Amino acid sequence: MQNVAIEKFENVITIMSTPTEQVFIEALSLPTRQRAALVHKLLLSLEPERGSPEIEAAWKDEAIERCRAFDTGELTERDAADVMRDAYRKVK
Repeated sequence: MQNVAIEKFENVITIMSTPTEQVFIEALSLPTRQRAALVHKLLLSLEPERGSPEIEAAWKDEAIERCRAFDTGELTERDAADVMRDAYRKVK
């Protein structure tokens, strides 16, 4: 069995293999700008996951319907901070 590092932060459990944990520790020793550049490169390296055409079509239809509902006054807008506060309270 491969050695792993298990951490829990804000109710999220992260499991990293020993080599990954070693890379992480080394990355933390980099100056801030170099860490930021590394993060940027890692994020760019992630390929977006492709969903099924049916799911993508359903989300497109949903977005169009929401825009139509907003334009006709069936939906109202809310401040993003209020939405996030309400969502946080529901999952807390």
